[in-house]
Amino acid sequence: MKTILVAEDDPGLQNIYKIILEKAGYKVTILSNGMDILNNHYEKPDIFLLDKQLSGVDGIELCQYLKSRDGTQHIPVILISASVGIDKLAMDAGADDYIEKPFDRKHLLDVIAENINGK
Repeated sequence: MKTILVAEDDPGLQNIYKIILEKAGYKVTILSNGMDILNNHYEKPDIFLLDKQLSGVDGIELCQYLKSRDGTQHIPVILISASVGIDKLAMDAGADDYIEKPFDRKHLLDVIAENINGK
């Protein structure tokens, strides 16, 4: 079973991700902030799903951090945001992909499947 680590600080969205992704057959780990990632307090997933607007450290910084480390640079990172220009921000940060909010369930699952199984 593939594992997805979701960094999202909105409890409502945490529940939505958990329901959608577990129903699709993924194991889901939810982190409320990025500090656990910076402090290496997590099990390595098959893919990272990072909200851009996290409290403390944002998803862009987390993506750059993960992509600069030997142990995580090969793991796909998907940034999610309602921010204008997330496509450019994500690519500049080294993300493998991005999803614009609001998103639909099918698009979320399609982007994850494409990246978790290798492009």
